[in-house]
Amino acid sequence: MSEHQIVVIGASFAGLTVSHNLLKDIIPAIPKQKFKVVQVAPSDQFYFKIAAPRVLINPQSLPLEKALIDFKKTFSGYSAEQYQFIKASATSIDPATKTVKLSNESSVKYDSLVICSGTYFDNDLWSTARGEEPLKAAIKDLHEKLPKAETIVIGGGGAAGTETAGELGDLYGSKKDITLYSGTSQLLNNLNNKAVGKDAEQRLLKQGIKVQHNIQITSHRSEGGKEVLQLSNGETKTVDVYIGAVGDRPSTSFVPKEWLDDKNRVLTDPQTLRLSVDGVRGVYVYGTAASYSNGSIADVMFAKKAILETLKNDLAGNEPAPRTKNVYKKITSDMQFVPVGSTQGVGIAFGWKVPSFMVKMAKSKDFMIGNASKVVAGNS
Repeated sequence: MSEHQIVVIGASFAGLTVSHNLLKDIIPAIPKQKFKVVQVAPSDQFYFKIAAPRVLINPQSLPLEKALIDFKKTFSGYSAEQYQFIKASATSIDPATKTVKLSNESSVKYDSLVICSGTYFDNDLWSTARGEEPLKAAIKDLHEKLPKAETIVIGGGGAAGTETAGELGDLYGSKKDITLYSGTSQLLNNLNNKAVGKDAEQRLLKQGIKVQHNIQITSHRSEGGKEVLQLSNGETKTVDVYIGAVGDRPSTSFVPKEWLDDKNRVLTDPQTLRLSVDGVRGVYVYGTAASYSNGSIADVMFAKKAILETLKNDLAGNEPAPRTKNVYKKITSDMQFVPVGSTQGVGIAFGWKVPSFMVKMAKSKDFMIGNASKVVAGNS
């Protein structure tokens, strides 16, 4: 019996979801066929980045150990013939030979390929895209600097920047000089309902956070224990701590250019999550690296049924064709909960603004850290 090798690139929300469900549910339901899942990622630890703002700012409340979890043990029940993890980054894909080249100078063959490589930031505070050790080092450095810092700047007015500013406001209030540069005309500018961002700004101002709009931080460098920031208005600002919360980009540098859209996301059928490139079959894209996604975790969770249905059909040998069952129907209305500290927040669900107490109950209290173990086990 020939072996069908499924290579999964990535081991965060999307990659772990796919690998666990392949091994637990999909593969056992396909008789007379031998499969092996090979997972490739630069880290063997899952970072629950939803909780990153609190982990970064208030480790007494939420230590990194609760948000950074070794996931290998959750696959310990499978034999080496069923599952293999390779700690490396994908560096290129050769569609002709169905080979993925890796950063450890090896390569792996695939019969089916699932790209779940996610996104990365310009710094190592927000993901394990460059491995868990750079993440740990960056967070340790921040934790050492924050208590002594007098001036702090956050770059980015999206959810990550707004939540980080809220955590700083919660912990320090007006005791430190804290400024958030949104880089756009207002906070949470990606939302259609602009009232949500305005609400967030008012809450930050009450905490003692300064908010500056339409100014970006174009570059920064460390000098004499300080951070020297170059602003888009031509000014230079020197501060004790700079936290960059912008630059979230698809981790797709290894993907063939003809597979990418103009935003470097992998071209994906928005209903079935197959690669949407003529002549290429057996390749799937799931999560924030895919063109169907706007970069949110919601586009991972809500698309789960679609990717699993596609894999189940295709691996069973059914002819890939249009279908109506378990297709992904993207929610286009605003969906976002943004804590502003531990006791309040702003949010919107299906386009409707929700009250602060609902955000507190759902996310602000503990940043949903209880879900981290569920993701690692493939039960999210």
